[in-house]
Amino acid sequence: MKTVLITGSGGPLGVNFSRSLRASGEDLRLIGTDANRWHLPLSLCDKTYCIPLAKSREAYKNALSEIAEKESVDILIPTHPVEVRAIAELRDAGALGAMKTALPETAVLDISDDKAKTQAMLQAAGLPVPRTKLLCTDDDVREAFDDLRVGDGPVWVRGAGAPGLGIGGAALPCRSAGVALAWVEHYDGLGRMAASEYLPGSNLSWMALYSHGTLVASGSRERLEYVLPHVSPSGITGAPAVSRTIESPELAALGERAVEAIAPKPHGVFFVDFKGDNEDRPRITEINGGRCGTTIHFYTEAGCNFPHLLTRLASDGALAPLGDPRSCIAPGQYWVRTLDCGPALVRDSDFNGYPCAGMEVT
Repeated sequence: MKTVLITGSGGPLGVNFSRSLRASGEDLRLIGTDANRWHLPLSLCDKTYCIPLAKSREAYKNALSEIAEKESVDILIPTHPVEVRAIAELRDAGALGAMKTALPETAVLDISDDKAKTQAMLQAAGLPVPRTKLLCTDDDVREAFDDLRVGDGPVWVRGAGAPGLGIGGAALPCRSAGVALAWVEHYDGLGRMAASEYLPGSNLSWMALYSHGTLVASGSRERLEYVLPHVSPSGITGAPAVSRTIESPELAALGERAVEAIAPKPHGVFFVDFKGDNEDRPRITEINGGRCGTTIHFYTEAGCNFPHLLTRLASDGALAPLGDPRSCIAPGQYWVRTLDCGPALVRDSDFNGYPCAGMEVT
């Protein structure tokens, strides 16, 4: 029996990663860690440890080493961007002992964790990205409204880093330079935030696993609604309430080109986010390297268990493509969830089984 250590095991990604491994059919022993003691009871692992934050590098390293020795850990899977970076650095320093992992090169993480760097590299590669301006001065913020605004629409202002690394998130559609300046000031964000043209179209994502440059498996989805949208000024949160699998060769091709633009020989997991422009043509908004998305269990239930594949990749060192790696998941499957409800996997035809009252059926 292999022992897998899952960091952040009490958070959404850690829980969904654990669910996916439980669903794999392989007899695995799961050990969890979390730096938030309130999240420890939510972990689905066989045993869960409270550990220091990853930003306390030495204490974090010592905690992982202690757990690895006590529990005879074979495979280490980080789930948070800060931990992905910390564990990649420990790997580079030869400090993981016998624990195996499957992460991109640290140089690749440096790019994917910096949205401004990512955007510049994708644009240089001729890929479709939103027009973007890094906000280093107050004048940059004002000029963004002259350069990026479409008609009287908003300008999208957000952090240029990954969560926990610089400023991640902090997204707001701003309708005036004054609002944007206040938003940037609130986060002390000059040099760490960016403005982009507002993209009103579909919210799409492409997930993939690579083995030393070879695409092993991939799948696409569209986000339709969000958990607690009223708590976000934009109405968009990091937690989709309704997603559906889609089949889009164009999106898949863009996803592959995007990953390979920042990682000539990609290894591990990546997911690429897109937003549709005024004509709903997908434009690449970010690449996330070294970790799955929080709703990764959706892909597992829909037909492709990325967490199990990633664990096998870490254990075996390499994986062959999974049949046709571009057709791993059937389209038309919905993942429906909200706070304390669900999740439920639903297919198109299933919605027809619910009666309607006081309305026409469409």
